[in-house]
Amino acid sequence: MKSTLPPATHRHPLRGRSATLRKMGLVIAAVAGTAAVSTGCAAGGGAATLQIQPNFATGTSGDVQALNMVVVVDPATNAAQVTGTVVNNGDDPATLSGVTVDGKSVSVAGAGLALAPHSALNLAAPSGPKMVLADSTSVAGRISPVALSFAGGATISVAASTEANTGIYQQFQPSSSS
Repeated sequence: MKSTLPPATHRHPLRGRSATLRKMGLVIAAVAGTAAVSTGCAAGGGAATLQIQPNFATGTSGDVQALNMVVVVDPATNAAQVTGTVVNNGDDPATLSGVTVDGKSVSVAGAGLALAPHSALNLAAPSGPKMVLADSTSVAGRISPVALSFAGGATISVAASTEANTGIYQQFQPSSSS
């Protein structure tokens, strides 16, 4: 009986090696996959990516949060405007009754600003409430202590970045008439 295989000199040069290459590829893939999984497990619950902090000041008291708080100051007049968002995550209404910047009181309309349950109050919206302090001591580039007081005694204190009303903050022109 005659062999159907071509002579050894006519065989494909990688035919015998392809199985070896496949096995090596599987071993490399398995090692790479194991390394990726074990590295992720080593990060654990305290991984740096789980501890990302926002760029702007935030604080919490109970169900109420203050987010992205920034003090925008007009260097020519020393007037300052508190911007940011106040969020009520609770089932009960909350009332923002007082705001201070550098220990000085900022006027809050009437008996305070009401926050319905599960709602947000944007202090940076053009048509929203303005928190303006006419005679601020805030200086652009520094940190200003800001305290938000709520009816019932809760207070949120944050160290807010102070920015001049130029560039991305040009839309804020704090003045006592704002």
